[in-house]
Amino acid sequence: MVKFKAFAWTKVWRKQSFLYKMIIAIVCSFIFLLAPVKHVPAASSYEPLHAAMLATGAKVEEWSIHAWVKLPNEQLNDDQLEDIVHEVMKELGINTLQYQVTHQQGKKHHIVQAEMIDPMVHVLAVAQILSSGSLAGGSEGYLVINIEAKDDENISVKHIQEKIASITKKNGHSPQINTCLIGWLDGKLRDGEWRHSLQNAIEITHAKNIDQLETEDFASYTGFTPEIAEYLQIGDKRINLNIAMHYSQYDHRTYVTIGSPMITREY
Repeated sequence: MVKFKAFAWTKVWRKQSFLYKMIIAIVCSFIFLLAPVKHVPAASSYEPLHAAMLATGAKVEEWSIHAWVKLPNEQLNDDQLEDIVHEVMKELGINTLQYQVTHQQGKKHHIVQAEMIDPMVHVLAVAQILSSGSLAGGSEGYLVINIEAKDDENISVKHIQEKIASITKKNGHSPQINTCLIGWLDGKLRDGEWRHSLQNAIEITHAKNIDQLETEDFASYTGFTPEIAEYLQIGDKRINLNIAMHYSQYDHRTYVTIGSPMITREY
């Protein structure tokens, strides 16, 4: 069982920021629907992502996992949806005193979410039924799990990846799981340093370059690495590695975000 440290409940959290991140995640989920994730035998994505982060000169400071799966039963009522999110939190090792459950209901949706917020980790489990509003369109059910956390040597990201994979597989077929690691370097990188850091990350993962962009304060790379099992099939190209670096004048840092199959959070 995955165990998160128990911290006092706090409402001091960037709600709007997290909402924005969830919008990004939902948009990316539609990309996953249009470009299904393919699976081949390989190790967890965490090791190559972690190696890529270290290769840039940064270390992992924060991480996030976004997962979703289509529920086989689209006729679930609110009590059944609530049972699902309670079970998710239980399997993550989070007791009922550490999270709150809320219900949202509209003409075209029924949403039940369980949310834990503390200074080190934010966990959100959402079970929802979405309706097209027409008899012909029918309804669809989804389970979404989103975790954002500060890096902690006592918490194994790989183990949480495996736990989320197990949870989503119990609730549906072909779950989609996305992992992002976040780190930073002090100061602003010079022109050659941007390229050097990206190249180091690319080489250590044996990645093939698909697309690359560089500006004065931003650099990004999209590619495919055989070190990671899952990949997006977009046209005739496979994509499973996304690296972004940007300089923040606010705290004078160069942030590094590495995601697979793609980045599903703001950066």
